[in-house]
Amino acid sequence: MKLESVTAELRPRSDWEAVDLGLALVRRDFWRLLLSWWLGMAPMVMVAGVTFWWSPVLAFLGFWWWVPVGSRMVLFQLSRRLFGDAPKLTEELRELPRAMGRRWGYRLGWARFSPWRPLTMPVEDLEGLRGRDYRTRCRTLMRRGDSSLVQLHLWRIGLTGWLVVSGISTLYLFLPVTAKAEWATALETGQLTPAQGMPMGLAVAWGVCLTFAVALTDLFATGAGFGIYVNHRTWIEGWDVELSFRRIAARLARVAIWMMAVCLGCGMVRGDDGAKDRMGEVLSDPDFEVHHEVTRKWVPWDWLERWLSRRPMTTSSGGTGWMDVMAVLGNVALVSLAVLAVVFLSWLIYSHRHVFLNRRMEANPSAPKLGASVVMGMDVRESSLPDDVAKAAWAAWLGGRRQEALALLYRGAISWMIRVPGVEIAESDTEMDCLRRVHDAGVVEAGYFEDLTQVWSRLAYARREPEDRVVEGLCHRWPFGTARSQEKGGTA
Repeated sequence: MKLESVTAELRPRSDWEAVDLGLALVRRDFWRLLLSWWLGMAPMVMVAGVTFWWSPVLAFLGFWWWVPVGSRMVLFQLSRRLFGDAPKLTEELRELPRAMGRRWGYRLGWARFSPWRPLTMPVEDLEGLRGRDYRTRCRTLMRRGDSSLVQLHLWRIGLTGWLVVSGISTLYLFLPVTAKAEWATALETGQLTPAQGMPMGLAVAWGVCLTFAVALTDLFATGAGFGIYVNHRTWIEGWDVELSFRRIAARLARVAIWMMAVCLGCGMVRGDDGAKDRMGEVLSDPDFEVHHEVTRKWVPWDWLERWLSRRPMTTSSGGTGWMDVMAVLGNVALVSLAVLAVVFLSWLIYSHRHVFLNRRMEANPSAPKLGASVVMGMDVRESSLPDDVAKAAWAAWLGGRRQEALALLYRGAISWMIRVPGVEIAESDTEMDCLRRVHDAGVVEAGYFEDLTQVWSRLAYARREPEDRVVEGLCHRWPFGTARSQEKGGTA
């Protein structure tokens, strides 16, 4: 398996994106895959046609039972073409006996009815696992998104029935009147075989529609299951990460080759033999004499080292030198704790600075609160609003200017909320951000602001105009007063 030769983008996908990937792979090589499917089904078609020619029902049951062999041939083609290989017809003919004989009892028996067959078959055919390793691998791959496989199986059954009914109905439209009567009688009386009286044309139509419906649905279902299998392995094994590292390694390899060539070229340059002698003559000049100047640097604990060097140190049994050392260390610890306390107190004051700012604003309510002048591209300055916002908005609504009316109400509400202490509305805030900030601040008018925000959002984004009574109620309930009253009591 050469990941660098992959013909599709390998990245972690959702389950339905993986299904789309598998369907795209089938559409890309549809006719080649359909030929491979019929190549796998050819032995059973010939056996059923010879053995059960007298019973179309038994012939179709044998055909349906043999479908996993055709799926294996499609999987053989898909797995090779995904990694840049195009199998020839001779390779498919060599693969056909293995597709028919590989664990045929299990695959055509109990596993024939499994809805997870599109995912478990690649584990068996491509990875070659058996027994406990096979079961463990299947459980690992089905941990995420096995429900999509069940839905895919139900989709497959429903689509097969729909294709059969559509095909029979289409053929019925082009029948002569006498043949239509024969077909209708056979369908109403339940004649399932020519021996029971079913017209031969109806039997052939049923067989052709059923076989082609099964062929199409199995072809795309196998591709979808293979897409899910590739996606699960990408999630588990990080194929996309490995490909990225390989690309980086390839680029770095080219750079390394150029650097090595440059280094080898520089190493081949031969130096001048007399250069060393001339360097010695130049360096012997007094101007090149090296002078050493020692500068004493300040060390934070240098005073402690000097103090300890001057203190007489005696043994633990004959003096108090070690006691002095312990006292000094205790003083150092106390100073360190004091410094940490000051730092912690400073951080605490800085982290809760908004408490002091709010108290200052409460102590001086007449001080104007500076806020954003433009929010979501709307001018929310007091100077841009009329004196009576509610009256002007209702007049605009009656005049047919719907969006202008609600925008005026919303701008007026935002302009008032900006001046409320504790409501920090920024220019980059959205409608939901403004509503959350108003609720967090505990503003009394939060309920009105929420109703206005919902009506404005529906009109601005969903183009859903509210009823006249809703807008009239918003104008009558306007709690913010006029622009002049906002200047006097906007920060109350």
